[in-house]
Amino acid sequence: MKKINGILCLLFSMVLLSACSFFEKDVLHLGVNAVITEINTENQTITVKDADQNEVLGENCVIDCSDIPLFYCHYDTHEIKDISLEDLQVDDSVILGIYNSELEAYKNKTGDNILHIEQLQLGTQRLG
Repeated sequence: MKKINGILCLLFSMVLLSACSFFEKDVLHLGVNAVITEINTENQTITVKDADQNEVLGENCVIDCSDIPLFYCHYDTHEIKDISLEDLQVDDSVILGIYNSELEAYKNKTGDNILHIEQLQLGTQRLG
């Protein structure tokens, strides 16, 4: 009887652990570094390339900025302020917040070929 209870306990534990994999959460990457190569104010999009050798985004990644928070953090004063697309410039460094599922869909080209992100922080420091 003890063996049967032990086996049932072990079997139940294995089923429970395997069921947990169905509830994996989508990971938000806060810190994907990129450089702006083009700004399209009419379509509210920017084109970026990888800022480092990670090759997460490639050389020609279009990002929809129409419905995401854009902000700037002054590194010396730690002041954070909201900005608009008009505040961005070509060659600016930006830090992107992207969900893993969106990044995978973009890499696998399963979608509209526009990367949808959660937030954009201007990394280039501005005077004043």
